[in-house]
Amino acid sequence: MTVEPNEVTEVLNRPLSRELLARDVARLAYVAKDGTPRNIPIIFAWNGSEIVMSTPKNAPKLQALSENPMVALTIDTEAHPPRILLIRGRAELDFVDGIPDEYLQATST
Repeated sequence: MTVEPNEVTEVLNRPLSRELLARDVARLAYVAKDGTPRNIPIIFAWNGSEIVMSTPKNAPKLQALSENPMVALTIDTEAHPPRILLIRGRAELDFVDGIPDEYLQATST
């Protein structure tokens, strides 16, 4: 199923989505280089248009995502019943010197 950009914006602007996008930790699912699935916790920041994540340049997921950028991201709550935001799509890798500003702002407390 293909979702149009305006539909994505509508879903991400819902109150529940905005609440979940304000959290710090998500689970990123991707396919490792050996072909097996991975599902890892990762700190993220929502900048209003993109979900920004940061990782060391030597992280195994970078090469795997370069070869197969298809991912699933889960952001949820621990309480029952859980509130869940599931996002599937293509990761875009941007290499920057240091740590992205959005990431620093979101993780500084």
